[in-house]
Amino acid sequence: MQMLILFGFILSFIILIFVAIKGLYIGYGISLSFLIFAAISLKLGKSFKEIGQTALTGGKKAFVVLKVFMLIGLVTASWLIAGTIPSIVYYCMKILNPSFFILFAFLATSMVGYILGTSMGVASTIGIVLMIMARGGDINLNLIAGAILSGCYFGDRTSPMSSSAALVANQTGVEFYPMLKGFRRTTYIPFLIVSLIYLILSLSNPLNNVDSNILTEIKDNFTVNYIVLLPAIVMLILSIFQINVKKSMVISIITGVIMALIVQGASFVDIIKTLIFGFRMEPDNPLANIIKGGGLISMLKACFVVFVSCSMAGLFEGMDLFNRIGNLFRNVHTRAKIFMATGITAFISACFGGNQSIAIVMTSEIMKKVYEDNKIEHYELAIDLANTAVLFAAIIPWNIACLIPANALDVHPASIVPYSFYLFIPFIYNYIKLHIKLGFSCSNS
Repeated sequence: MQMLILFGFILSFIILIFVAIKGLYIGYGISLSFLIFAAISLKLGKSFKEIGQTALTGGKKAFVVLKVFMLIGLVTASWLIAGTIPSIVYYCMKILNPSFFILFAFLATSMVGYILGTSMGVASTIGIVLMIMARGGDINLNLIAGAILSGCYFGDRTSPMSSSAALVANQTGVEFYPMLKGFRRTTYIPFLIVSLIYLILSLSNPLNNVDSNILTEIKDNFTVNYIVLLPAIVMLILSIFQINVKKSMVISIITGVIMALIVQGASFVDIIKTLIFGFRMEPDNPLANIIKGGGLISMLKACFVVFVSCSMAGLFEGMDLFNRIGNLFRNVHTRAKIFMATGITAFISACFGGNQSIAIVMTSEIMKKVYEDNKIEHYELAIDLANTAVLFAAIIPWNIACLIPANALDVHPASIVPYSFYLFIPFIYNYIKLHIKLGFSCSNS
């Protein structure tokens, strides 16, 4: 049995790497992996009905997150047609100091990432703009891309619009906004450390010139003013008052639609098309490949990956795989060692899973019992997942969490990871903090 399951993991691992290297849709690899483990379940004596039930039980866990995914697509599209995202990009570029370009790239993408809540969206909007500026400024492109990737995942783990944060909350059964507060508590000092590193690197790697053509094009194509920032401001204010995230998104979408109608002069038909199919400009427009995306359709592939990932987790649970792996950590009792075990599990899950969703789902399912046995709150598990699975997925070059942003930035994924300091410094910092302050047996606490 163990050899059969091991063979399944190795085969799935090979398939996912192949899919990533070839640049194919990761859903193909995930689907094949699901079929492999369904076949293994059959071999182990499970019936088709049992396999279907366990897969559906796992897949149902994704439904809450899928709703958030669809809303994210609508929010991004409404912000684009409202001029909110173009204005954010414009104001960020206006305050740019070439001498601190690397630090600026990290801070700007962190801010936009917090507002958008999606690493893919950040990489494909302001990330592309920053890379265009970097290519014309004689600077290390891998270093800039690493700073951008770091900023992308600051937002991905702290934003009220983050789908990965929503998945963590759903997996651990905790309230969303209190969980985000815990995320931020473990983020402040690592964020300052990473900022300091990028500041030092900025001083020795200044940008030689800044292309102002992008600013001109944004002004020519959009009405840029502070009013169009209202959809983002509304989202931020509602998150501060801990309003339900789905309600906050709906209000932000409505605000974006109003801005598009009144300020940008968009027609109602164009707005509906944009909300469904995403924002697109004319192909000959200089901004066509920079400012684009969003829409319901754009989220379907991501929704499919998350659903199949959770369904596959259901198969694993049906094979009692999570308990078997979790048993390896039953004798681990100090808080720091449990955190380290979570990190190891997250890294392996990110390697085998090929996407952030699988890393989150597998790590939470494997470690949940360990935390419960040691009387550690689910909120602590959620925070540990944010410092491991959410970030570690982007360390793996063939994981789509790294691969897709790298492709958007037009750099090699393996080349930017060493410069993406925010992906591993939160883990290092929090492990040291736990080791020093909480290095005692959880069972005695």
